[in-house]
Amino acid sequence: MSPGPPTHRTDVLCRLPLHDNFVMASSSTDLRLTRAEITKLVYKWIGVSGGYLGNFSYTLHDRFWLDVCDVSVSTAAFAGTTRECFEATLFDASAADQAAALRAILDEYPPVDDRDAQGNFRASRLHAEILRWIERLETGHVAVPMHLASTTDIVRRALDDADVLLKSSGPQSAVDRVHTAFHGYLYALSNEAGVGGLPDRPTMNQLFKAIRGSHPALTNLGPGAEEISRVLQSMATILDALNPVRNNASVAHANESLVGEPEAVLVINTIRTLLGYLEAKRRSLVAPLG
Repeated sequence: MSPGPPTHRTDVLCRLPLHDNFVMASSSTDLRLTRAEITKLVYKWIGVSGGYLGNFSYTLHDRFWLDVCDVSVSTAAFAGTTRECFEATLFDASAADQAAALRAILDEYPPVDDRDAQGNFRASRLHAEILRWIERLETGHVAVPMHLASTTDIVRRALDDADVLLKSSGPQSAVDRVHTAFHGYLYALSNEAGVGGLPDRPTMNQLFKAIRGSHPALTNLGPGAEEISRVLQSMATILDALNPVRNNASVAHANESLVGEPEAVLVINTIRTLLGYLEAKRRSLVAPLG
């Protein structure tokens, strides 16, 4: 194994796309890797043979921790196998060092094509899960997957912009772009379903109400349909409130005061909740947009 140059905490960046995850407030609990996660990494990603871990020799294992995390490890002095030494070292490492170690592991052992994955070994689903671990370790935010597979170019660009702003400037700076992305998504959804009766420049709430009433994906809400309909009606009321937040308390305009960080996270996750729900409903009926 040939580890790369030392990875310092300041070099570690969040690389998870905004449109795949919810943003969540930091938790005071220990967000480091659990023993179950480490076991999954070892057996389902790196690989174990005869108690030995991947292509780690004692020397390479010691060098890995020194180069990647500036941690001194003596595998030869450890009363156990290389695998056990790796697991113990990773479990005791700081969150920043755990994240750096995971990134180095992914660089050394890239994912395989799912068609070639034996027993889900190094499969794309686990790769995405490991990236979420890294997100949690690096930022203190728990990333909850939300698979938004169907996006138009406009929506995708807005989400990419929001992702950059979220990383560089925080959630307050991302509110406008997430709002824009949702507006564009609703517009594409209404066009796809041929929803009529809309003005030339419909607002986000006008689009949402029209989609609720006309999109075929929302005609069957399943058990508890009446209650779900009330939830959606409440969400429409929330959307009405989001517009002035975006216009008067975000970087969309030259506002003197910005919405607070917890409130910005609330706005972003409210929009994502609706995005995830609408996308799940439409994917049950039609092929992806664009």
